[in-house]
Amino acid sequence: KACVLSVGAGVSSCEPRCAMHRSRSFVGFLQFVSLACAVAWVFLFLGTHGPRAHAQATYGEFLRRQRKHEENNKNTRSGGRGRGRGRGRGSSDVVLELLSDAPKAGAVCLDGSPPGYYYRQGWGSGENRFLIFIDGGGWCYDEQDCYTRSFTFLGSSGAWPARKPPPGPIFSADSDVNPDFHNWNVVEIAYCDGASFSGNLDDYIVVNNKRIYFRGYRILEYVMRHLLDTKGLQGATDVLLGGCSAGGIATILHADYMRTFLDERVNVKAVPFSGFFPDTSNFEGQNWFHDVVTSVYKMQNVSGSMSTSCLAENQGRESDCFFAQNAYKYINTVPIFLVNSVYDSWTIQNIYNVTKWFPKNQLDRLVPFLNSKAKLVYNLITKTKTWQSEGNGGFLNTCVSHCYGCCNPTGWNQVEINGTTVKDAVGNWFFERSNADIKSPPPCQFSTSPPYQCNPTCQT
Repeated sequence: KACVLSVGAGVSSCEPRCAMHRSRSFVGFLQFVSLACAVAWVFLFLGTHGPRAHAQATYGEFLRRQRKHEENNKNTRSGGRGRGRGRGRGSSDVVLELLSDAPKAGAVCLDGSPPGYYYRQGWGSGENRFLIFIDGGGWCYDEQDCYTRSFTFLGSSGAWPARKPPPGPIFSADSDVNPDFHNWNVVEIAYCDGASFSGNLDDYIVVNNKRIYFRGYRILEYVMRHLLDTKGLQGATDVLLGGCSAGGIATILHADYMRTFLDERVNVKAVPFSGFFPDTSNFEGQNWFHDVVTSVYKMQNVSGSMSTSCLAENQGRESDCFFAQNAYKYINTVPIFLVNSVYDSWTIQNIYNVTKWFPKNQLDRLVPFLNSKAKLVYNLITKTKTWQSEGNGGFLNTCVSHCYGCCNPTGWNQVEINGTTVKDAVGNWFFERSNADIKSPPPCQFSTSPPYQCNPTCQT
């Protein structure tokens, strides 16, 4: 069995040979060294391709977290405390708020269990500031897939730990690691609905004699109301909405909706990480991803959670509003800053179908193909009124990675564009620091000869 790669924390290989030696199973790809090793990590991690690969990928992402959660629970039961900094605050852990009354309002996980979120109280200058971050974890693509998922912590709250370490440096309580947001209230919305908090089906379905619920949009509403009622969100001065992967696209889809819960005087902005999945064809010229997204849209009754403006302008093809590239165009009440690789590793393996079965007699086409798709992604983002509007921007990089910017120390603090890191770019944009360039330039493109990767700060 292949080892499990920690995608949620960036790309950190679980197979030492990937970084040190030429693996026989990937000898063709390793002609491309930097690019191919990163892609090979994805191959080892997923082990397959096609509609269910997304769920498999993100299961691995969260398995790493779950193991940490279990270790942390042992420390908690034995009286241990997590380490943290920032005015001697003690533990930097986030603590579970299980919303036991939410099922009465119809807000439930796939298996009918109550939803919840993890919370850490802010202090000092961050007392009235909130980072609200939506967890990722893929989608379930059909009823059987959602049934299987309902037995995991991506579909049920039954195994969620009472407390856990935060999943990345953007949550850090250490002012050296996270100077701009370290003392803010942290809200990490746990993910258990299978469709980026977008489903809104009144009834349940029955699969193998088990009830399955599609209520992600109701979960999001209940969480926001609970934060207003119990955590002081009604007194917030600044709110940064964010999310990674499935949580990143959820941020794109629902930023305007989440903003409606807050007073117009509150400074609300959104920063999706690795949430821009293009509606485009794969290497063989087929667009399987379009059909899958359309199927999930219908299965989970997503229409009620989409932008009404987008729906009105896409009559007859309303499911197109469920794609990031279309939803992004209709964001109009929340300034947004995309942190995304134009060579996103999940997109390469799944949407483009560049897998370990890639035909070796076509390797000479690989880099030009990926370069053309990188240019496509950049154009889909930047040739929109949303990108061009004042106050919006992004950090569009070339690292072959996924969730690298928010959830990996190297991605947060070392990857640079024109000398600026993700950490600094997000802070400069949010606080509107003078002379800060908030719109990254057109990214460089891979070469067909060493070193391939055109940004030397990408450690992927």
